[in-house]
Amino acid sequence: MDGPEWWMDFQEMHRQLLDPATYPEPTSRVEYRETHISRIYLTDRHAYKFKKPLALGFLDYSTLERRGFYCAEEVRLNRRFAPDTYLGVARLRTTHGALSFKSPGTLIEFAVHMRRLPDERMLDRLIDLDAPELPIEIERLARHLPPLLNASIICRDEAEGSHAAIVRTNCEENLVQTITVIGPALSAEAHRVMTDINRRQIALLEPAFASREKLGYVRDGHGDLHTRNICMTDPIQVYDCIEFCRRFRVDDIAAELAFLLMDLDYRGRRDLAERFLAGYQGHADDPGLLALLPFYKSYRAWVRGKVEALLAGESDVAPDLRQSALERSRRYFNLALGYHVPQFLLLTTGLMGVGKSTFARALADALGAERLRSDVIRKELAAVPRDLHLPDTFGEGLYAREMTARTYREMRHRAERLLRCGKTVIIDASFARQAERQAFFDLAGRLSLPARLLHLNCDKLIAMARLDRRQAEGQDASDGRRELFDAQSATFEPLPDSPCLITIDSSAAVDYNVQDIICRLLTR
Repeated sequence: MDGPEWWMDFQEMHRQLLDPATYPEPTSRVEYRETHISRIYLTDRHAYKFKKPLALGFLDYSTLERRGFYCAEEVRLNRRFAPDTYLGVARLRTTHGALSFKSPGTLIEFAVHMRRLPDERMLDRLIDLDAPELPIEIERLARHLPPLLNASIICRDEAEGSHAAIVRTNCEENLVQTITVIGPALSAEAHRVMTDINRRQIALLEPAFASREKLGYVRDGHGDLHTRNICMTDPIQVYDCIEFCRRFRVDDIAAELAFLLMDLDYRGRRDLAERFLAGYQGHADDPGLLALLPFYKSYRAWVRGKVEALLAGESDVAPDLRQSALERSRRYFNLALGYHVPQFLLLTTGLMGVGKSTFARALADALGAERLRSDVIRKELAAVPRDLHLPDTFGEGLYAREMTARTYREMRHRAERLLRCGKTVIIDASFARQAERQAFFDLAGRLSLPARLLHLNCDKLIAMARLDRRQAEGQDASDGRRELFDAQSATFEPLPDSPCLITIDSSAAVDYNVQDIICRLLTR
């Protein structure tokens, strides 16, 4: 806190700001939300956003004067994107200890005054609910953004230097800052790999950065364009742009779009990302966009990983919040690395219960890969509902040798179609026989693509516990159960001694293993 303007402790100020009588408009109640840099109070129809008295290097809200200035900047800058949402700067005053926005008195704080946007129309909320109108809404957003972004001021010859120099500075700064979070969320090897990739890519893309700056694609834009800052009202409201650091806001339009696309990828909606990008390209003249998106999406994901990892390391944060932040940070870092992995054919192998499907699903999310799961395809071929569990003994019925051969043949056909379309494909199966493994390696050879066999294994007791838990939950397509484990183990053919074989200890955390495998794919 910064002196006499903070005349009362936060708890008393907070108590009064939760009182509807403090506000100039009638409201039935006041809701409170908090971010790492703001405190927000919501009445029935309005929002009042206070800036915390912080100085973080890239951000300085340490004095009342600065907070007032940046409140005004936030209103000015955001009116470019959501003019009807930002009403102005509200002044909080005190008279004899009572706070009010509507009475005279001593000025103690500023707040950004906004119309309250409907929670149910926030894009992240619609995605969480898997709203049926999402495809149409994404296309509407793709039409809305091109004129909005193109109206932003073109920026050239910034004080910090050329745009290429600023990109290099931002990336180097980001990498230096993540050295401090190497540990559970980020391995030293992953940091080294990303450092090497960033430096190579920046050198490769430097002519494109310079060309796009010259052509006017570098703009004073939004800087924080993701699903939580988009409300799908009519008209669409894009809000909460970065006001505290011009360097974070002035960027290539490709970097703006990359944040949104990365956020959709992270949320498991690559289908919406593809739909948005196709729609955007239909309404925007930007022939160089696609070449830059992998780099910028990776950069955005790395920044998010850093933010979550820092939160996970804060000792005064509740343990459950620290754990969830740690899990999110791993996923962001893995996504950032995954954007750089070239096309592969990847096969899982291992006994039932070792975690092949859990691992394959997480790896597919990080790579944007297509996953073909034998348990699901086997039941599709037999016209059996995937959630119907069959008591067949090992090697009989749905799991007879002929049905298994048919299942692997169908997976091979589907994989070839996907690979020819440029997709990385993960075959989620046991691959107990060498002939099955070799058939897929032959496919990769015909298509001149690299292939890897990912062998997952863990202690038998861990596998048994996982089988028991999965069977008790009854939600999975697999019919694997503990009484079949030894029979499968007895017929599992030895794995080849090959540089294409990667062994994975599946007793470790899934996202840890995903990060390790991505690093191996990037360095082999």
